[in-house]
Amino acid sequence: MIQNSLAVLGFSLLLLSDFLWAKGRKMASLLRRTGYLAVFGGLGLWIFLPSSAGAPQSLLSAVLIAIAAASSALLFWSVFIEIGAERKKHGLGPTDVIRSGSYGLCRHPGFWWFTILIIALGILKGFSDNFLTIFIMIGLDLLLILLQDRYTFPKVFRGYDAYRKAVPFLIPRIWKV
Repeated sequence: MIQNSLAVLGFSLLLLSDFLWAKGRKMASLLRRTGYLAVFGGLGLWIFLPSSAGAPQSLLSAVLIAIAAASSALLFWSVFIEIGAERKKHGLGPTDVIRSGSYGLCRHPGFWWFTILIIALGILKGFSDNFLTIFIMIGLDLLLILLQDRYTFPKVFRGYDAYRKAVPFLIPRIWKV
């Protein structure tokens, strides 16, 4: 399945870009963009290629499509827009940690939006036929954020160790302590 190959390629490039970013290498940005392009290209193929599940015809399908659309929008927001907006709002520099918005609830909110998106798409496309794709994409995303949390981010963001102590890794906190 080509979407699995693109996911593996994309997440591999994202992992490599994070390693290079932590080392201060300029090529990291190009690899990151290429990695995201591969991952989202694989998702696009997965969405638009015919599946054994057939065309969505039920209320459940409509709900799953709405969930996938909402989680896509939230993923795009938290990973690509919110960080810049919060930096601008609070006058933070590119190496400062964002502690507000969804990043004040957990350190990797994009993981949840991606997971919800992948599960919704997997059910829509036929869960049993797409279990491997679901497992690969969520597993690789988890591997990426584990590397970021333990290796990359402490090296590139000022105060990340204190942020890691104050904000949970994945389970969002509903209220501030």
